[in-house]
Amino acid sequence: MVKRVVILGAGYAGVRSALTLETAGHRDEPEIVLVNKHNYHHFMAQLHESAAGVTGNEDMRISLKDIFNETRVKQIKDEILRILPKDNRVILGDGTIDYDYLIVGLGSEPEYFNIPGLEVHSLTLRSLNSAKLIRAHIENSFASFKSNPLRRELLTIVVGGAGFTGIELAGEMADWLPKLAKEYDIQKKLVSIVNIEAADTILKGYDRKLIENAYEILRQKGIRIITGTAIEGVSESEVKLSSGEVIKTRNFIWTGGIRANRLIALSGFTTAARGRAKVNSYLQSVEYPNVFMVGDNAFIVNQATGEVMGPTAQVAIQSGRLAALNVLADIRGEGLREFNPREMGRVVSLGRKVAVGKIGREYRTTGRVAGLLKEAIQWKYLFSLGGLRLVAKKLLQ
Repeated sequence: MVKRVVILGAGYAGVRSALTLETAGHRDEPEIVLVNKHNYHHFMAQLHESAAGVTGNEDMRISLKDIFNETRVKQIKDEILRILPKDNRVILGDGTIDYDYLIVGLGSEPEYFNIPGLEVHSLTLRSLNSAKLIRAHIENSFASFKSNPLRRELLTIVVGGAGFTGIELAGEMADWLPKLAKEYDIQKKLVSIVNIEAADTILKGYDRKLIENAYEILRQKGIRIITGTAIEGVSESEVKLSSGEVIKTRNFIWTGGIRANRLIALSGFTTAARGRAKVNSYLQSVEYPNVFMVGDNAFIVNQATGEVMGPTAQVAIQSGRLAALNVLADIRGEGLREFNPREMGRVVSLGRKVAVGKIGREYRTTGRVAGLLKEAIQWKYLFSLGGLRLVAKKLLQ
């Protein structure tokens, strides 16, 4: 009897899982069903470009129909309401679907750490719609300044968090805002960007040389970087810091942390830090061996280093692939493989003309092509050759 594998979510992990099942499985082994609330995959790692007006939403997404053209992956566009692991069933907005195996790649949502006012008064960069909202909010602030020229807080953009998302967003904003100021006939010197990080450095946990290069570029762009300082409260018009400083702003964007989709905990899976499901070394849920957790939904420990894996696109892609291979191995009665992630290279884009990165052992500071290089590193592992050509066409339009 053909087994049914249901994949929840069409992010990096979900797409990679579906494609691996398609290419590594035999004909009709297994039945593959991908459930997602949208009919597209969006380029999560490039959302900062949409928020800063570099690209439109159409350039930041790719149709699932195009990705899975001429494959046996069945697509269901619906909202996922609950997982019932004891019953091997998923509750959807328009019915239910049963499974033999489940791969959960539902992505993440912002973590607010119980900071007063943070959830209510911050913008977040988690989707195409949120990117569009950030861009519209800032444009509206600049327009409002023309009739309220004493309200400098309208021209102050504060980014909370200096991980990859926060750093890339700040760098992109530094290129976009002078052009926006010119459009509204505002003096460029009145515009300011502040990046705040509770840790003692930006890009915490990454290579020292990469951090130093990023620091230098961001400072040259005029971005004020505050590290070793926590955000203690956010209101409609100001951000309070642990140092006692209060920054007046009407444009606060939070990129300081994420947690697993709340459905993981609501569905009864055992969770660890930030709501991620506990898994074994094969990425199976600790309670349900026919359920595999991938990407941001899994609390994954690197078997080689003992470190908890961060919620990155690279981890999502590699975990999605392994989960699919282990599903096929289990169906065939073969041994499962442990998750041993490998470094695929790091590139941080810091605006429209510059990026810093580490490819192998070499550090580079390069031109705009590096922004595409970051995607190439990820998409090389995400898509088949045909899909890679499709993505390249999108990125180079």
